[in-house]
Amino acid sequence: MNNYILKEINTLHTIPNYKFTGYYWVSDQDKPVMLFDEVFPKDKFEKGINPFCIEALLYSETEQVSIHIQHTGHYLIHAYDLKQLAGLEVVEKTYLPHKLENVEKVKFKQVWEEVPLHVSGDESMPTLKPSALIFSGFNY
Repeated sequence: MNNYILKEINTLHTIPNYKFTGYYWVSDQDKPVMLFDEVFPKDKFEKGINPFCIEALLYSETEQVSIHIQHTGHYLIHAYDLKQLAGLEVVEKTYLPHKLENVEKVKFKQVWEEVPLHVSGDESMPTLKPSALIFSGFNY
């Protein structure tokens, strides 16, 4: 379970220089900066000074890697290897964008994993539990 989580990508410095599609939102801006097959400019934010990256959703189609960045006083970075999703229950989801120019829908992969559900005594039955919602690009 969770072998699709890339634990080695957990700081801005460890984000690979892949070509990403997605966006990052800078703290002094009123809309995000879009990336179209571009490297995420992590050097801009590594020094920990203002302005900082509020959030980012990055997806490399070539590498099949998705990275989600949030700043909540410090950076929270979650990275996923989409090649490792084989055999898991995955549902494609799309959502309406917020301030993303020329984007019709934002695409995600909802990952479900089987976990035991306690029924009674020593008995349990398998059930699916949502475990990740992974950014996977845009519909234009």
